[in-house]
Amino acid sequence: MQKYSLPAFSLVMVVIMLIIAGCSASPASQEPEQVIIGYIGNVSSPGTRPCMDFMQIAVDDINAAGGILGKRTKLVIEDGRGETTSSVAAAQRLLMRYKPVVYYIEGRSEIALAIREKSADLFPSFPHISIVNGATDWELTAGIVSQYDRYKFFFRDFEWAQYPWYYNLGLRLLKDSVKAKKLAFLYEDLVWTKLYREGGGPGNMPSMKEYAEKQGFEVVYDKAIKPRSGMWLPVFETIARSGADAIFVLSSWYTDTEVMAKQWADSSARDIPILAEGGTICNRTFWEMTNGKCLGLLTSYQDDDSIAVTPMYIPLIQKAHAKNIPLQFHVISAYNDVLGLKVAMETAGTTSDVNALIKELERGEPWEGVTGPASFNSERVEPWFHSGKVTSMKNLLEVAYPDRFHIPLNQWQGKDKVPLLLTWPGFMKYANPDAYKSPAQLRAEAASGK
Repeated sequence: MQKYSLPAFSLVMVVIMLIIAGCSASPASQEPEQVIIGYIGNVSSPGTRPCMDFMQIAVDDINAAGGILGKRTKLVIEDGRGETTSSVAAAQRLLMRYKPVVYYIEGRSEIALAIREKSADLFPSFPHISIVNGATDWELTAGIVSQYDRYKFFFRDFEWAQYPWYYNLGLRLLKDSVKAKKLAFLYEDLVWTKLYREGGGPGNMPSMKEYAEKQGFEVVYDKAIKPRSGMWLPVFETIARSGADAIFVLSSWYTDTEVMAKQWADSSARDIPILAEGGTICNRTFWEMTNGKCLGLLTSYQDDDSIAVTPMYIPLIQKAHAKNIPLQFHVISAYNDVLGLKVAMETAGTTSDVNALIKELERGEPWEGVTGPASFNSERVEPWFHSGKVTSMKNLLEVAYPDRFHIPLNQWQGKDKVPLLLTWPGFMKYANPDAYKSPAQLRAEAASGK
């Protein structure tokens, strides 16, 4: 038997070890480096699941175009089950297991506030950026200026939910098209509606009741309702007796608008039109969800692929339709969020330097979004710093949208008939305020086969 000297034996062992290491290398270790982004939300919710699905389309589109700085992007989803405790645990699990450079949170203020604190605790060990996807309360970005070192990683993708714009268009529709004079207000009893119910906050915003009364309406009913209670009938019966001739519901993806529609159609209030601008009522699956009982309801219908808001809008909406993804504003903003991240990384020249990416997002440079230019507020003003910029910081209580910004108000007049009644001036050429019909008229037409 041949004998080896110690140096020769050592050399043989090194070669053998290198061969073994090469053979045992996993396929994953040979893949190019990836950009990991995450999403925390309720995977079974008809409101939040489409956000994840549309964000995946954005990731697929980016990868098909060569990735971000040559790296593929991967979306990791953690189920928060729509619960605060589960969502906080999901955030910790996501950060510690996958170490994403950015992760998104479903637009529930209570959940996002709790996750913000957990993220702040974990940030020193797991640097990251958190972005809330969807309209949320102003408190989410409060404290970022005064406690910058603790919350510098935290952003929310738009501030729309905290301005009178939310009722400017709606009240105009109820006054001019519906001819309503007496209003009933129903608010989803969650953090994001508190400012609308009570007024105050940044800029001393009026409550919806106060604002409506200044517009000449009489408010005959004004009540917060438990979200997803499943019981609307007692409220509708009370409203029917109040003399209201229109109902304005502050709803979100957490409101059971499908239950609301069914119980409204069977109540004494069925001839009183309802305007609800958020929730599943906004997308094209709502007709089937309610078995057509939504006939006559007013909403902000966001599943329309006939209006070219931007060059990318119609093709993208059609792509979502082809994949059976129902759309709402926060779903569309989920795609926008990934576009903005790509632009920030390419401009900063990094996919991993969190502090550099934070500084880039803070610059407030707009990127071309699905519905127009999008950016984060760069002005260090509480609580708007790090919130999506759609208004001027010097005019907090006034609408300052560009003419091409499109917020539709429509009416359910049939399965595939949801005409646009009102929007902002730049798109009014597509709208017809006179197309409104009362719920009673629409039911009569349906009964006669028209």
